[in-house]
Amino acid sequence: MYIEKKIVNGSEYYYLKESYRDKGSVKTKTVAYLGKGPFSQKELQRIRSKYDLISFLSEQQLEKLEQIRKDFYKKINQHDSSLIEDMFRDFKTYYIFNTNTIEGNTLTLEQTNLLLNKNTTPAGKDLREVYDHINAKDTFDFILKEKPEISHEIVIKIHGMVLKDLDQRIGGYRTRGVRVFGAEFLPSPAKYVKIDMDLLLKWYRKFRKKLHPLVLSALFHEKFERIHPFYDGNGRTGRMLSNLILIRERFPPLIIEEKKRKRYYAALDKGHKADLQGVSDDYQYIVEFFYKELLFTWDKIFSKWG
Repeated sequence: MYIEKKIVNGSEYYYLKESYRDKGSVKTKTVAYLGKGPFSQKELQRIRSKYDLISFLSEQQLEKLEQIRKDFYKKINQHDSSLIEDMFRDFKTYYIFNTNTIEGNTLTLEQTNLLLNKNTTPAGKDLREVYDHINAKDTFDFILKEKPEISHEIVIKIHGMVLKDLDQRIGGYRTRGVRVFGAEFLPSPAKYVKIDMDLLLKWYRKFRKKLHPLVLSALFHEKFERIHPFYDGNGRTGRMLSNLILIRERFPPLIIEEKKRKRYYAALDKGHKADLQGVSDDYQYIVEFFYKELLFTWDKIFSKWG
């Protein structure tokens, strides 16, 4: 949803518009006539809140995303399996290097490539860092092949795959409190973790058809990280789940670059101010960040193949 202003004979008229997909193209329709303006930003915000649906994306951004979606699946459908495998091997190398480096893994991009694609274990590195990469590859291969529906069982399964042989505290949500070093938010108290995850999955089912897939992915990610349902591996698991949402909706997965870590955390912090069950303007930052990272990933990886 977005608000469109039209100027007719010097007067401002406001309409609530909605973008939607129809047979592979993006179309718009008028949902409501809001009245003759001008409206202040505060009044426009109140109007958007009334309808409880915020697009976050401009029409130009929606068109760009739809073109990427079409081009991505054109590649998937038209190219042979070996080229598709190579394309995703390229993606996984950059994705795994970045997602694990964010969490402190010290393998370089070249070492990541040698490990994942040449079966060469880098000398002098802790085996935990090696397993970290291998686990990420196996987990991404699982979500790419199976595209499972998100549920408690799948969230716990993906977390267990990410931390296989790295942490014994897998197989369920945490039952004790945790503190996120350097963070300004407080994770869900242990006794509310399962309840909050119930609420998150209920929110996901409610909004999965109302929000653009990229918006859904970004908001789900912030809410998941705020709950912090596991003792360790929340960031790696959360980024996997966000990409699962995109893949299930026929979009390419995205890479959050390690060098953009500060902007990533800042965008998450903005979202932490929102209601866990809601959709509000506090999420504009994380949506914009995800949008830019998807465009980066498309230009860096997927556009180069085929």
